[in-house]
Amino acid sequence: MPSGVLQFVLFDNRMNPLSERLVFSKNYDNIQVEFKTDKATYEKREKVTVTFGVASSLRRVGNLSVAITDDEDYAIDESTTILSTLLLSSELKGYIENPAYYLQDNDESATALDYLMLTHGWRRYNIPEVVEGKYESPEIPFQESMAISGRVTGGIRNRPVSDREVLIMEKDGDFGFTATDVNGKFSFDNFEYPDSTSYFIQAVNNKGGTLVDLVLDQASFPKLCYAPQNLFAKQQIKDKETNDEDGIDAFLAKAGQRTQYDDDMRVIQLGEVEVTAPKIERKDEARLQYWQNTGSDITIRREEIERGPQISVTDLLRKVVGIQVSSEGYVYIRQGGRASLPLVLIDGFPVYWESEMKSLFESPVESVSINDVESIDIFKGANGAIFGVRGSGGAISITTKKGGDIVRSNKALNYVVYTPLGYQKPVEFYAPRYESLEAKYLTIPDYRTTIYWKPDIVVSEAGEAAFDFYTSDFPTTYSVVIEGLTTDGSIIRQVEKIVVDF
Repeated sequence: MPSGVLQFVLFDNRMNPLSERLVFSKNYDNIQVEFKTDKATYEKREKVTVTFGVASSLRRVGNLSVAITDDEDYAIDESTTILSTLLLSSELKGYIENPAYYLQDNDESATALDYLMLTHGWRRYNIPEVVEGKYESPEIPFQESMAISGRVTGGIRNRPVSDREVLIMEKDGDFGFTATDVNGKFSFDNFEYPDSTSYFIQAVNNKGGTLVDLVLDQASFPKLCYAPQNLFAKQQIKDKETNDEDGIDAFLAKAGQRTQYDDDMRVIQLGEVEVTAPKIERKDEARLQYWQNTGSDITIRREEIERGPQISVTDLLRKVVGIQVSSEGYVYIRQGGRASLPLVLIDGFPVYWESEMKSLFESPVESVSINDVESIDIFKGANGAIFGVRGSGGAISITTKKGGDIVRSNKALNYVVYTPLGYQKPVEFYAPRYESLEAKYLTIPDYRTTIYWKPDIVVSEAGEAAFDFYTSDFPTTYSVVIEGLTTDGSIIRQVEKIVVDF
């Protein structure tokens, strides 16, 4: 029987599930690692060579991670381990405080584990809905690869444009095509891209013209939520600090010394500074590339947009004095006792009002998402005359982000340059190497608390692996936490000690 949470379901004679009972199987092998160092104790800034292997006759190959911390600074988190995460927490709903406690080999933990299965493992079955064939599907599909998707609209009423070709091209010349569906939607998927990769995406109408509007779907990310703190782990650290001879004061003193030498520079506390210089006008704003915006009456910048709760451009304009919004979504600028429809420009390109709008979303000011707006310039009265007769009723000039995800052309709305958030290139954990006498006797103190970390140690086919690092400047003990998996799914977790004494 495999390790972890097991499910037992009771059915009636029609095979309808009636109840469910979850149990935990403690049937996992404790794979041991043969841990060896080249010396019993070490001096400061001395090289430590570690070798280890999987202590099994099968020599199962696997990947391991190693984290080495200073015991004077950190207590190891024994409440959440690779065992408790893979075998327990990932299988149950809700927050579990100190999950590793339930996996201890004693009667008290075994009883508590059984109660945990009953309180965190309930399942609800809606049999009438299932019988009628009404199945629930996940709201968000599994992400099998990265994708860039969007929608193409056109015509007088800005309706979806179907069966139209959409081009995507990288800077290096690679390109591809897809077509829109009946709803005007398209998607480029089944490919990967690193961060900071830019794509040129273009759509055309059925005659090859540019009078279509291409709008990309915004990337969605999980909302920030409160992460419960493990009070058991915090108490462990507190006990460790207060039981030491020097206590927490020594830790704070060491942390203060460390900040003075970060990046090889001293940190000096300055007194109060009073700035008396005049305000510097921002001449590098994206809105100023359209020279007409210099004469606007009101400018709403990105920082002001982010402070408010508004969800659309129209919602933002409602709060501007002198602007009225009708129930159909028409935006009017009141001037000289009358209210007129203004000229709307997006990145300097005019977008016209429909003669009859049926919803807010047909408004030209809603041609761009508020998340893509960098600034909005509003022209009233005589200042709107800078646009000629078209600006007699005032003007609203919307400038989209130029350094963000979406950059639109100021001549057409049928193409964008898109820089999505791609995968991040891995950054190697920095650890100093005192290989020369000059480096070993450098006067800058070594105040590291995390001495070494490597998440991807690959065990050879012979079941062996090795790594090395250098100690810091303090006599102490290091905790070496080794975690990983073998190729057959066995979990490894082991804690070893290294002594630094001089």
